[in-house]
Amino acid sequence: MSDNKSPEPLRVALIGCGGFSRNVQTALAATGMYRIVTCYDPDQAAMQQAADAHQAQACESQQQALEPEEVEAALFITPNHLHRLQVEEAFAAGKHVFVEKPIANSVADGIAMTRAAGKHDRLFMVGHVTRRNQSYRLLKQYMDEGRLGTVVSAEAHFSHAGGMRLAESAWRADPQKCPGLPLNVIGCHLVDVLNMLFGRPRQVAAMHRQAILKTNIDCTSTIIGYDHPVTATMVSTYVAPMVHFVRVTGTGGVVEIPRHGLEFHYYDNRGTMESRPMPAGGRLEEQFTEFAMAVRGEAEIETGGREGVMTVAVTEGSVISARENRMVDLDDLLGDF
Repeated sequence: MSDNKSPEPLRVALIGCGGFSRNVQTALAATGMYRIVTCYDPDQAAMQQAADAHQAQACESQQQALEPEEVEAALFITPNHLHRLQVEEAFAAGKHVFVEKPIANSVADGIAMTRAAGKHDRLFMVGHVTRRNQSYRLLKQYMDEGRLGTVVSAEAHFSHAGGMRLAESAWRADPQKCPGLPLNVIGCHLVDVLNMLFGRPRQVAAMHRQAILKTNIDCTSTIIGYDHPVTATMVSTYVAPMVHFVRVTGTGGVVEIPRHGLEFHYYDNRGTMESRPMPAGGRLEEQFTEFAMAVRGEAEIETGGREGVMTVAVTEGSVISARENRMVDLDDLLGDF
């Protein structure tokens, strides 16, 4: 006789309760697989709102939020310059960890966090959710089936006007806390998609500009070299209307994916053309379902520390290239990782 009993909800500490965390909380509830036990945010109002909504304990510090033995995992929806210390503290406390993208601001920090997960034998997931869009899954399938022939290039662009509303006191406006601003906070979504499609990034060359913002760059153009012959361009700005597309070109065909993956267009050199609408939504729920199941030993984590580090390597390499006006070999940053 089979046991259809639902698994015990994953008991978590929620670190970071405002902003995007509200979307995360909605996704956690939609999975039915989580119970928020404790929460912490220096913004008392945001923390109390989360605590009230989930019948959780509002805490005076991250340390207090991690103390209860019943807490199995920590979810960090926090500014990226804080991630390393926060995540290492959680691993040392024996918790599994989910951290919102990007993993950190530097390859060195990302590698240290990933190695801390291994040292403490804990699971580690980085929130690169965009690759889960069905358009990019279908693109990968077309590539694997040879429908694009030999892939030679890719173009990606993710921009929006968030910088036009950005206060000078915001952490994103500080180049020390958010180097390579648009590539760091939005472009990295599509960098992870490119990495999913083409593997380990090898070289980076970039130009960064400061068009509108007073304290940080707001326009980035980055060339990413993958294994021969694939070269990708990644454009990301923080001061323009919403742009979100990917185009992959091969000797036998081309795929274009505009509008946040809501459309899929394919054409080849024989005149074959396909266009189809693609579904939206559900990606956050899928991501957090995977994390909960992985902690229960029933799934593998797709975007772990390694994937997070490979994405931030492109951002850090882009910052170095723009600053020093040179091509950057990413193996100089990644070493033997």
